[in-house]
Amino acid sequence: MMDMPSTDTSTKPRYTLSYGLRLDKGTASELTHPRVPILLPDGSVGSMTLHVMNGTADEIKTQLIDSIDAFFDIYADVYADV
Repeated sequence: MMDMPSTDTSTKPRYTLSYGLRLDKGTASELTHPRVPILLPDGSVGSMTLHVMNGTADEIKTQLIDSIDAFFDIYADVYADV
């Protein structure tokens, strides 16, 4: 469904944010989000999980913070001893 421009000027504007996170293979569901190829600093090719969020600025900020928290939760155990 497409967001249609509203004639009501009191509604909040809607935005779309897309960003990528590089997750190690097997750390999260690889079928949930599309993956895109990236060139890593060492010259090898990896992949990055693409996330897309839609909503008002406040909705996207909330979703983004939740996603960042989840990203660090995934690696909390891996890097706990570092």
